[in-house]
Amino acid sequence: MIRRFAAGTAVATGLALSLTGCLGGAKDKAGETGNQIQLSAAQVLGKAAEKTGQTDTFKADVTIDGTMSQGSMKMHMVMQARIRPTLAMAINIDSANMGGQSMPGGGMEMRLVSDAMYMKIPGLAAQNGGKPWSRMPLSALGGNYDQLLQQAQQQNPAEQTKLLTGSKDVREVGTENVGGVQTKHYSGTVSLDEALGKLDPQSRQKMEKAYQQLGTQKIGFDVWVSDDSLPRKIISKVQTGMGAVNTTMLFSDYGKPVEVSAPPASETGEFKMPNLGGN
Repeated sequence: MIRRFAAGTAVATGLALSLTGCLGGAKDKAGETGNQIQLSAAQVLGKAAEKTGQTDTFKADVTIDGTMSQGSMKMHMVMQARIRPTLAMAINIDSANMGGQSMPGGGMEMRLVSDAMYMKIPGLAAQNGGKPWSRMPLSALGGNYDQLLQQAQQQNPAEQTKLLTGSKDVREVGTENVGGVQTKHYSGTVSLDEALGKLDPQSRQKMEKAYQQLGTQKIGFDVWVSDDSLPRKIISKVQTGMGAVNTTMLFSDYGKPVEVSAPPASETGEFKMPNLGGN
């Protein structure tokens, strides 16, 4: 059961990473503006996409709520990420409930380094030669998950921000203090066609395939942007083929150093994907 839960958590985390694509390098500018010029909501999103594209590191506090065909899902994680010069992530999942089953031991750590994911899962060490960490090559995580990670490494998170600029109904709805930072709150929706229309042909083809596999046709979103044009909070709402998923992301520590290393080899065993047909 522990292995089954771990595999499911890894896949769900992959979905989360694809939906936290709000950092990276969008190349189109919203327009040169002075401080005295009032930007439209769409221009604010464009400028935020541009600004986050200049940021190589960040910290995200992520909560995922889902109503899936197999039951409800709720997960909370804190993630530190480096986009460049190489992709690296450290993720602490402190709570997760999937289909009424809570994570064994109440917590889990994951590190993405180079071409592998390392996972520390309470209760798994006994099945892993007594070693607390398990190594899972990205190639073993399945084509969809691997493709999403490859897209992230190719600065695809920037293109995710760029997707929101396709919205035709985004509007400013108020102001709010987020994590001690004053922000303006914007809300809107964007259809898949509108979003993908903002991408170059090569990126569009990759993203279109990923979203079609998820079964998503529309993204509802709320974005809180600070005066320095950085997103401080994003809520995305999507309907997938598996059910509805709402993701809330709080961002901080832009530009601060992030170093992620693989666990010692002496503490690491190879993770084997479970037989989902077994017990």
